[in-house]
Amino acid sequence: MPRSLVESMRGRFRVGRLNEVASEHFRERIGGFFRRYAYDEWYPLDKAEFEAYRKEKPEPVEPFDWQK
Repeated sequence: MPRSLVESMRGRFRVGRLNEVASEHFRERIGGFFRRYAYDEWYPLDKAEFEAYRKEKPEPVEPFDWQK
């Protein structure tokens, strides 16, 4: 979402904080997103890094589109 759109909404919507329960829930949900990809070691690698990874690890690994 463009920043200008977010800033334009400030006047129309209430600006506030999450209560303690909602804040803890939000932290846990965001943390779950990052834990979900922890097993996928090669996900953030670019093409050169992926090729180096492939040489080190004997198991077959399918590259993502940006790693081909």
